[in-house]
Amino acid sequence: MSNPTIHDVAALADVSIKTVSRVLNGEDKVKPATRERVMAAVRQLGYSLNLSARSLSGARNYILGLVFHAGADETAIALQHEYVSAIQIGAINACRANGYHLMMEPLDLTAPDFETRASTLLNMPVMDGFIIMPPLCDHPVIIDMLIKRSANCVRISPSQALADLPLHVGIDDYQAAYDMTRHLLDMGHRRIGFIGGPVDHASAADRFRGFKNVLEGAGCFAASMVRYGDYGWDSGLAAGLDLLTLPERPTAIFALNDMMALGVYSAAHRLNLHIPNDVSVAGIDDTPSSRIATPPLTTVRQPIMAMGFAATEALIKASAGETSSMKVLFAHELIERASIGRWVSS
Repeated sequence: MSNPTIHDVAALADVSIKTVSRVLNGEDKVKPATRERVMAAVRQLGYSLNLSARSLSGARNYILGLVFHAGADETAIALQHEYVSAIQIGAINACRANGYHLMMEPLDLTAPDFETRASTLLNMPVMDGFIIMPPLCDHPVIIDMLIKRSANCVRISPSQALADLPLHVGIDDYQAAYDMTRHLLDMGHRRIGFIGGPVDHASAADRFRGFKNVLEGAGCFAASMVRYGDYGWDSGLAAGLDLLTLPERPTAIFALNDMMALGVYSAAHRLNLHIPNDVSVAGIDDTPSSRIATPPLTTVRQPIMAMGFAATEALIKASAGETSSMKVLFAHELIERASIGRWVSS
C-alpha cells in the first residue's frame, strides 16, 4: 500500500480515527491492548506522521522501542530469554518512572527483508527513541540508518564508541572473558575449550580476544578447542558434545553466555561426565538459571537489569534534550560457584 493514511490504520486496527490519533499522540486514555493493536497496524502499513509538523510543535509520543534480534521462528522464545527479559524489566521500570511506554521490537538479522523491516521500524515517527541490543547495536546497516535519521538511541554493550551515536551502556567484554580465563588457569586447567558467539558479533569477538590472549600468554591456546554457537542452549549442547568427545577432551569449557554453558551441562550428562570432577564449566551473564543449575554455574555477573534501566533513563534525557552524550561502563563480577574444580594433572 502506498502512502497509507490514518483511515487505513484505523480500519486495520478496528478502532476509530480518534483512537488512532490518541495513540500516536501519546495520550494515556487508551487501553494497553488497543494501543498495541494500533501500533501493530502502524508497523504493518508503514504509516508515517507529518514529521515536520511534529517537530514544529515539539511533541513527544512518550514511546520507546526496545530493538533486539530474534529469528522468525524464535520470537516467542527470545521474548522470554533471560537476558532480553532482564533488559526489558530494567527498561520498563525506567519508563514507568518517567511516564513512558516501552514497545518490544524484534528484528531478524537473517531475514531476506531485514533491511526493509529495519528501515520501517527505525523511521517510525511515533517512537521517541530506540534501545538497541547486541548484536544489532554493532550492525552496520542499523548504525547507518540511525545516523542518517539522527535518531535518539542508546546502544547496549556495543563493541566500540561512535561519535555519531554517543549514548551507550555495557561492560568491558574483553576484560570479563580475560578474568574468567585467568581464573580457570589459576584452578590448574590448561586444556580449556571455548564456545564463542556468532563470528560477526563484535562483543563476542572481544570476549574471544580476552580468552585467547590469556591462553597464548600461558602457552596453551589450542584452536582445535574453539567452537561457535548462537547463544542458544541447543548450540551449547552441540558444541559441548563435539568438544567432550575429542580424543583428548578439555578439562574445562568456557561458554560465552550462561545459556550455552547450560547446554554443555546437558552434553556432559549425556556422556556420563560429572561436573566439575570430569569437566569444569563457566559462563557469562549470571542469569537466574545459572544459580539453580546442578551444580550452580560459575559465571561472570553483569548487572543486566541495571543496564536496561540506565540505558532507558539516558535515552529519555536525550529525548527531552537534557543530554546528548553518555557512556556508562558497569563493573562485572566473577561469581564462583560449584561448576569449576581444581585440576591436578596426572
